[in-house]
Parts: sequence; C-alpha cells; structure tokens
Amino acid sequence: MQSLGLKVGILDADIYGPSLPAMIPPDAIEKVYASESGGIIPLQYEGAPLMSAGFLRPGDFAAVRGPMASAMVQQMLTTTEWGDLDVLLIDMPPGTGDIHLTVAQQAKVDAAIVVTTPQVLSLVDVEKGIRMFDQAALANSIAVKIPTVAIVENMSFFVCNSCGAQHEVFQRGAGEKLAQDFGIQRVFRFPLDSALSRPGLPYVLATSESGSMDEFRRLASGAIAAVEELRTCFQPGLRLEVNGALLILKTSENQEMAIPAREVLLECRSAKMRDEFTGKRLFREEDIPQNVVATKVSTAGRYAVNIDWSNSHKSLFSYDLLAQVAEASGQVWHAATASE
Repeated sequence: MQSLGLKVGILDADIYGPSLPAMIPPDAIEKVYASESGGIIPLQYEGAPLMSAGFLRPGDFAAVRGPMASAMVQQMLTTTEWGDLDVLLIDMPPGTGDIHLTVAQQAKVDAAIVVTTPQVLSLVDVEKGIRMFDQAALANSIAVKIPTVAIVENMSFFVCNSCGAQHEVFQRGAGEKLAQDFGIQRVFRFPLDSALSRPGLPYVLATSESGSMDEFRRLASGAIAAVEELRTCFQPGLRLEVNGALLILKTSENQEMAIPAREVLLECRSAKMRDEFTGKRLFREEDIPQNVVATKVSTAGRYAVNIDWSNSHKSLFSYDLLAQVAEASGQVWHAATASE
C-alpha cells in the first residue's frame, strides 16, 4: 500500500501472541515511549508507525484475562499517536472474542479481510468470523457491522523447487467456495513458502519480483478498491423478499423474478445438503417438504442473504446463485409490481 502512495500504520492486536516484533529486524526495535500529552509514540519502521503489545513488554508473555486484553488493545488503538494516516491495518487474533468486539466498537472499521488455510477446520472458524462482523450483533448496545471484502487463502499450494510445478497441498477450492457462499468478490492465494514467514525482514521489503509479490500487489490494490466502493455507497442492486411460497428477487431497476421457495432450498450449498468439494447432494429430494417456505431473510455481507426455513434448516445464498436458480427454473425478469 505504501508503494501505491498511501500512508499506512499497523496495529498488532494479538495480545497473547504478538507477531509484529518478529517480522522486523531486531536492531530496528526500540522501546515505545509516552508522549508529553500522555499518548504512546509508536515505533517507526520504513516510514510506517507500528504498535504491538510485544513492543510494550518485549519477550514477556501475557497471562491476562479477556477484559484486560481488551483494555490493552483499546489503549494501543486510541492513545497511540498514529499521525496522518490513509490506512490503519489491524492484525486481529484468531477467533471471535472480546478483542474483536473492542476493535469494532472503538474504531470505525471500513472493512475486514479474512485469512484462512484450505483445511476444513480453519474454514469453520473463518465463517464464524465473517458472520460475527456482518450480522450487526449487539455488544454493550453497540452495533458491530463490518463487511468482509476479501479472502486470503494461505498455504494454498507449493511450487516444486526442481520442476517448478504447482502442487495443491489440500483439496483446491475451499477459499473460492467460502467466497461464493458469502458473495465475496476477491480471493487471493499464497503458497506454502518458508520465505513468507521468515523472521527479521518483511517479505515485501526483501523481495522485489516473484509470484507472491504479484499477489501481494493484487491484494493491496484490491483492498483499496473495495474500501473505495464502500465509501461511494456501492450496492449490489439486488434484494430478496418473502411472499408466501415464493421468494421475490428484486433489482434496483424495478425488475423482479419470483422463485418457488422449495426450488431455492433444493439448491442450498450448506454442508448438510451438499458435499463441500464435489457439490454432490447429501439428501433425497422427496425428504424436502412440498410446502416448505422461507420464514426469515436477512442480509449476509454485501452480496448474500441468510434464509431461515419452515423445516428449521438455514441457508446462505449469494445473489448470483439465487439468480442462477431462478433462471434455471425458467424464470425471467419483469417489471416489479407496485407494493401496497
């Protein structure tokens, strides 16, 4: 992002396992100090202000409970003298705990980029994080609603040093499927490469040209573009409404398609309904009630919806998939009827 002309700061919000101190040369690490106004003067490295609990207590471990960890993150976030920044990157710990809520409540977070690996267990945790940030959950009466704009899949593959062939370490498609489920438009894949996690010097400063560097550039420019879209109030132009046994897909241009609710449920891509990688059905069509209807529809991110069904099932559909289901069932767009 700096190479694109932006002023960038980094906050390492992982109190229990801060990694930022390990990513820069030891001789560049200095103690952080309190300013005359009572704030924290961050460490400066390569023109970027950096803050981490690892700078406050070098080499020490943090045996603190959740509320104390949240308070430490709040202090670093709100009292660090960041200066004039275009972007503040916040590296969050894994999971969906107190620290995530604290950051969401204390800062106006524009967007989230989630990092995962292709393993199923990792994807389960990442999906929970996306849902937590998006569902406007209430914590201390403060709404949390942060759109996820990109998925980064780490350790996606490795490149053979001998032949240069690319090999998938795990079954490919996990990150893409997660993006499809939530309607996330941007997916970035990085290889299993020891150089990416080598301590002492950030990879983007140590390397000028490589496949991974190209992907880092795509990630930076893609993140900037996504935030700009949000700031200009970009909307997908689609919404879903319930009308008895029908689901009505509407556009901002006053067009609509009516889809039988049961046909939508039959195309659900949840783990209970489909094999996550092959897409093969895990149910018998005759087991889905003929009179099943949607009981609730709520947005999930900018490009998808959650659907609750009368048979207690829950689905996640991107607007693109809903449009595909409608068109496959012979539905066509027509002028929307006037609402009463």
